[in-house]
Amino acid sequence: MNNVLELRQLWDIIRKYFFMLVLMAIIGGAVGFGIAKFFIAPTYTASTSMLVNRTTDNAQVTANLSDQQADVQIINTYKNLVTSSNVLGDVSNTLKKPDRIVVQKYQPAVFDTLADGTRRLVTPEQKEVTRASSQKKYNLTVDDLKKMVSISNQQNSQVFAINVKSNDPKQAALVANTVADSFRDKIGHFMKINNVSIIDSAKTPDSPVGPNKKLFTLAGLVILGGLTFLIALVRELSDTTVKSPDEVTELFGMTNLGVIGHIKAMKHFDVAYMQAENRSTGNHSRSRVSRLNRE
Repeated sequence: MNNVLELRQLWDIIRKYFFMLVLMAIIGGAVGFGIAKFFIAPTYTASTSMLVNRTTDNAQVTANLSDQQADVQIINTYKNLVTSSNVLGDVSNTLKKPDRIVVQKYQPAVFDTLADGTRRLVTPEQKEVTRASSQKKYNLTVDDLKKMVSISNQQNSQVFAINVKSNDPKQAALVANTVADSFRDKIGHFMKINNVSIIDSAKTPDSPVGPNKKLFTLAGLVILGGLTFLIALVRELSDTTVKSPDEVTELFGMTNLGVIGHIKAMKHFDVAYMQAENRSTGNHSRSRVSRLNRE
């Protein structure tokens, strides 16, 4: 019986404060959405995929399967190398001073040997022509890059991905590609590997991956709505007044013998009392006169 009563009380509280609960929940959802939309910077993720194979010769062709298994197991080593200070330091320097763009590659002079043994110039030497890069410079330290870069891979796969998170989508893509290039250039110095392939280069992401506006909205709705319900519940439970005869019967086991009706207070009680008194006195006087007349 008590459990039924408690559930009924909860239902009564919900019914009593229903509109307030709905209103506060809507306000909480709006606040959560506003925080995610206007107060938290969006986060973008760019990824590049890489495949690394160890150097093998003809005598080791039959061991390809075991080599592939070893490559899968060594992925964790690649993860540590990618996020090492050696690789990320090179990335930091490249981002601070972007390489010049090669407009024309160097071409050596081409000579033709005549029948008499003399050499005749066919194509003159072409020097390398470069121009300054239009790439934006980023002053990122190694510690900054370590916070931005993460490595992921699927189970039993030789392919791993370099993921970069940033508030700037262009920066995320640039850092991911620069890390991949630096790792490809330096892996040969660390291990006997010369077969490094970039499968997918990072592209500038169009949409952010965070913050999750739906999650923030739901959290605001639940938190403020739940807090409002908790306040209403505490308020109702702290109210010890008896609100109905049924509560007296439930609490004390007493039988309800009757109910005293509620009489509204009169604004001009003194005037009404005097009028009633005068009417009573007048009626009494008329009664005495009528008795005397009958006698």
